[in-house]
Amino acid sequence: MSEYWKSQPRKFCEYCKCWITDNKPSVDFHEKGKKHQENVKRKIEDVRKKGIKDAKQKEELEDDIQKMEKAALEAFKKDLASDPELAAKYGVRVRSEAEKEAEKKQKEKASDIAKQKALEAIEKKRKEGEWYEAKSAEGYTYYWNTVSHESKWVAPSVYVSIEEQEAKKKNEEEEEQKEAEKKARVQEELDAQPDEVAVGPLRWGTTSTSAYGNWKTVKEPPNLDLPEEPSEPLPIEDIPLPGPPKEKKEKQEGGRFKEKRVQSLASGNDNTKVTFKKRKLGSGARNTRQREDDD
Repeated sequence: MSEYWKSQPRKFCEYCKCWITDNKPSVDFHEKGKKHQENVKRKIEDVRKKGIKDAKQKEELEDDIQKMEKAALEAFKKDLASDPELAAKYGVRVRSEAEKEAEKKQKEKASDIAKQKALEAIEKKRKEGEWYEAKSAEGYTYYWNTVSHESKWVAPSVYVSIEEQEAKKKNEEEEEQKEAEKKARVQEELDAQPDEVAVGPLRWGTTSTSAYGNWKTVKEPPNLDLPEEPSEPLPIEDIPLPGPPKEKKEKQEGGRFKEKRVQSLASGNDNTKVTFKKRKLGSGARNTRQREDDD
């Protein structure tokens, strides 16, 4: 059997616009690459933007068509009003102002009649009452009226059955239960709020609407050890007089110490001449004192 050469199949990537080897490892390696994923995201974003743009253009086109149709209808109405003969040409009938007014009054009259019937039904129901289905002690079904309290064995044309009564009662109980739970929840929230908070820095885990805590009600004023005010004014003899004024000490100038100048180091009776001996420096020693210009 002779051997023949077969080229490897190639696959074109629509997102990256390039050719890759058509085998699973090469395709997986390419699709997991960062460049391919960015190109896919860019393509999806472009499709989304294009869809939004097309939808907006379609909406604008529909609005323009509606405006054109409305303008054309208004122009057609004006033409019919100016030339009534066009109505027969186009096969339409132009209603007069009297016909429009009559149609408006007819609609208002129908609405008033419907409202009157509804009010009459409510009033009749209030006067005659509703018939309710009930069971006797022996298990027989009878019907009684809520207003006249009349009872009869024959079922009326309209009555509230036992199932409807139970469903209505159940709905009312659910509404009452929801209202009670709501009130209890509000009361719990009110009880959970602290009435008085100790004055001082907040501790970990505490909550407050202010960084300095809440106000604390002080029932008794604090004792500041202040002198009690006399109920009656003291007589002049009992008023304590102030003591004698204290002598003010003269403040020494120049700080705490007073400067004292000495004319000579010798005592007053001693005529010995005071001299200073100059220190001699050895060979190689260095005098640390630097000569200044005043020396």
